[in-house]
Amino acid sequence: MKSLLDQLLPLHNNLLQLQIAMILQFRKQATLGCIGAILVGGILPVYAFLMGALISAPYSTSHDEIKKKTKMYTLAFLGMAFITLFLNVLQHYNFAVMGERLIKRVRERMLSKMLTFEVGWYEKEQNSTAATCSRLIDDASVVRSSVGDRISLFIQTIARMTIACTVGLVIAWRMGLVMIAVQAVIILSINCRKVLLEKPIKSQEESSKLAVEAVTNLQTITAFNSQSRILQMLKEAQEGPLRENLRQSWLWGIVFGTTISIQSCTWALFFWFSGYFTVEGYIGAQALFQILVLLLCNLGVIAELGTMTKDLATYTDVVSSDSDGYKPKKITGHIEMCEVDFAYPTRPNVIIFKGFSITIDAGKSTALVGQSGPGKSTIIGLIERFYEPLSGVVKIDGRDIRSYHLKSLRKHIALVSQEPILFRGTIRENIAYGMLASKEVDE
Repeated sequence: MKSLLDQLLPLHNNLLQLQIAMILQFRKQATLGCIGAILVGGILPVYAFLMGALISAPYSTSHDEIKKKTKMYTLAFLGMAFITLFLNVLQHYNFAVMGERLIKRVRERMLSKMLTFEVGWYEKEQNSTAATCSRLIDDASVVRSSVGDRISLFIQTIARMTIACTVGLVIAWRMGLVMIAVQAVIILSINCRKVLLEKPIKSQEESSKLAVEAVTNLQTITAFNSQSRILQMLKEAQEGPLRENLRQSWLWGIVFGTTISIQSCTWALFFWFSGYFTVEGYIGAQALFQILVLLLCNLGVIAELGTMTKDLATYTDVVSSDSDGYKPKKITGHIEMCEVDFAYPTRPNVIIFKGFSITIDAGKSTALVGQSGPGKSTIIGLIERFYEPLSGVVKIDGRDIRSYHLKSLRKHIALVSQEPILFRGTIRENIAYGMLASKEVDE
């Protein structure tokens, strides 16, 4: 199923390109936010460096030296608290402002794009009202989450790991190399876990769609006493995802246990090297504690980094209906349908019209009368060009409607459907809804 974001900007192949293109429009917030994220990323390695030094302070032989170091490191931690507060405000405020502005723009563009889709697009099962509304909310939230959280966290994480590895190599390059190797194994384990569990689990969209439709049509369900039937349908819709989740649980247990075992082995290797280098005199107690705290602090960062590698690249084949064509200044209203064959896109095997022809003269009132289902509304849909006929041609004023500019054509057509929807506003505003804003409406 294609996301509405995929149909938002066809020139952008994935969400990351869309984000970058839109972030460039807010350079000030992006620059300040990135500076804050980089500096916040450097706080943790400095914290680990000071913590390792503080842990090793009691190993000093002089009581005065222990007091001096403890006081110095305590004041350093107090200063870091205020610096961290300022930098986090700088980072998160700017990314939050940028994220809110982006989500506003994305929602506007998504709705604008949706209004260009043809009626046939909405009749597909995956594009029902409930599914579309759900995706409209979720997809817009993806941008806010990605910009406000994911990109911010990604920059912060890269800065933190780079500074931590550099500090580790400066303190004791031998143990620094061991620390980097251990981190590489842990990252590999997390990515293997992610790749092996990447098989998509059937989503709950079907059951969510059913629940939304049930609430929307509550009066009909109550009138027919269909509550039990709806609940049974909901239960059946959840059986497939439940079975898939149970299978995934077994795979998750095996993969998770294996990767945790590998990580435990890397820890054993780290401590063996720690003892070996200490015995050989390559590293002292303070450097050892600093390297250890650096590694411990980086483990949480590594786990976060593993959640930010999801590829959101998708493509779209939806074409906007706002194409070029003939723009008539006036239409008399002579309608012809010649040898039209038609079936709805959702039911291609059910032929509604076969060789159907009709002529409606301009300036005359024509009534299409018949029982439910023979195609009265379908004729209106073809005239409005909500659908394309399988064969044959629909003409207005002697011209194939496919040669008209679609919006210009529909400006000359007024339609009151079987089930009119009232928009928010007055009755007068609803009656005049199809008029241009610049035109005065007759009372």
